[in-house]
Amino acid sequence: MEPQRTFEVGPAEAGLRLDAVVARALGLSRGWVRKLLDAERVLLAGRPAAKGTILRLGDRVDVLVFARPEAGPIANPAIVLPILRQSAGLVAVDKPAGLPVHPLDPDETHTALNALVACHPELVGVGEGGLRSGVVHRLDPGTSGVLIFALCEDAWRAARAAFAGKRVAKRYVARVHGAFSGEREIELRLENRGAHVRVVELGGRLALSRIHTLETGPETSLVEIEMRTGVRHQIRATLAELGHPIVGDRRYGSTAELDRHWLHAASIAWDDFAAEAELPPELKPAATDAR
Repeated sequence: MEPQRTFEVGPAEAGLRLDAVVARALGLSRGWVRKLLDAERVLLAGRPAAKGTILRLGDRVDVLVFARPEAGPIANPAIVLPILRQSAGLVAVDKPAGLPVHPLDPDETHTALNALVACHPELVGVGEGGLRSGVVHRLDPGTSGVLIFALCEDAWRAARAAFAGKRVAKRYVARVHGAFSGEREIELRLENRGAHVRVVELGGRLALSRIHTLETGPETSLVEIEMRTGVRHQIRATLAELGHPIVGDRRYGSTAELDRHWLHAASIAWDDFAAEAELPPELKPAATDAR
């Protein structure tokens, strides 16, 4: 943690915006300083101030104790994640639905990465470092299943090379609205639109998926998806485009009010590394539940 800082506005800073002056004084991005301002960690004359406040000569600025983004996440031993496999500098865990992959702010502690740092502090600084230390790939918070972290730089680089070289086999299971049947190869182009992605004719990123039915029902069906590419929200947007949104995925058209969307990362494999996570009850075929 960075200690509290106090400084007085001199002639060079007078007339400038508060966020710009603090960013320059502490060697931080203005975006990060705005987070500190929003959290009331920056005070002007002892009181919280707006980011656009224009400073005057002699103003006193206090920056309360804060964590730099590059410092890495705070360990949280209270979160215990099932270990699916650990080898070759990689660890695969079974992430529950509702748990984000990594923190967005240094004081955020309820993520999978915070849990991993508690038992593997050596991963701090690996890969992208900071609040994304060791992260090999991502899952949406509402998606459960296999999530992989790298514990050393060599393992992270090798894993990212496998993803870039399209050598990674990813299998997901989802329960969708409607009677889905058969097997389909789907090719779409997806473009980011804020919190959503949308299907476009031109531009965007190519998203390739293979979908086949595990169980067809009149109201919901169970499907397995193999991702040929790794585009943001690829599975969710693809199934919605087909008229079969994932149950619970309100963002992409589900009418079910649940605390998660029913999508699970069942397995992931490349080269000599593979991990598989058991399906949650709501994503098991009825025949399996009956046994």
